[in-house]
Amino acid sequence: MTAKLPLAGKRFLVTRPAAQAADFVASLEQQGGEAICIPTIEIVPPESYAPLDFVLRDLDEFDILILTSANGVDALFERMLETNQYVGTLTDIFVVAVGPKTAKAIQQHCIRPDLIPADHRAEGVVAELLQYGVKGKRILYPRAEVVRPLIIDSLQSAGAEVVAPVAYRTVMPEGNGDRIRDLLAMGALDAICFSSSSTFNNLLEMVGGCLPGLLGPTRLFSIGPQTSATIRKHGFQVDLEPEQWTLDALVAAMVEYYRN
Repeated sequence: MTAKLPLAGKRFLVTRPAAQAADFVASLEQQGGEAICIPTIEIVPPESYAPLDFVLRDLDEFDILILTSANGVDALFERMLETNQYVGTLTDIFVVAVGPKTAKAIQQHCIRPDLIPADHRAEGVVAELLQYGVKGKRILYPRAEVVRPLIIDSLQSAGAEVVAPVAYRTVMPEGNGDRIRDLLAMGALDAICFSSSSTFNNLLEMVGGCLPGLLGPTRLFSIGPQTSATIRKHGFQVDLEPEQWTLDALVAAMVEYYRN
């Protein structure tokens, strides 16, 4: 008799954009789970590309490039292509990837990151760059419209010049709130998976004040401490957070959670 897969019979709501959630969904399905992808965030261009375009014309003047998400990688390289900037310029810059997924996205453009911190958070980026030494360095940090100020403030305090143009924005998609409310009302979800604070905040707004009454036995799974802090701030319980803050680690933690 074939052994039952650990996530068999479990249904999970995935809140990442479908294109970015493909590997995560595939991993859940390989473990027997059913993934329903209803994005609570959408990636869109910045309101203006002018600040990003301005720095892209002078890439060779930067010492360090920091990329903290696959979204940032995609936005940077797409804009470089659209503005006819030579990707090879980046081979002379010290490239930092916040974690393995970001590193993989960079490598798809034939650029190898020079640093992947062991701590896959902004804190890890700052800690290892401070050890590397940033005084007098010029750092490019293409970012989302809304980010924590930790990287910018910490590195500037250490004597670096940090240029941080907005490369993309995350917005709340329209029309998905009813679908999520219906699934919760039917008790059709075993857990909701959140990969960022924005995915939770937007779901909360999309579903409205009825979320506490709709959750019932549905669990809330978080990718890491920042997302967990956001969930708890709104009075909800985090049922699972992996020790490492990656989607692969989240899948592994989910497998263990349902095995016990």
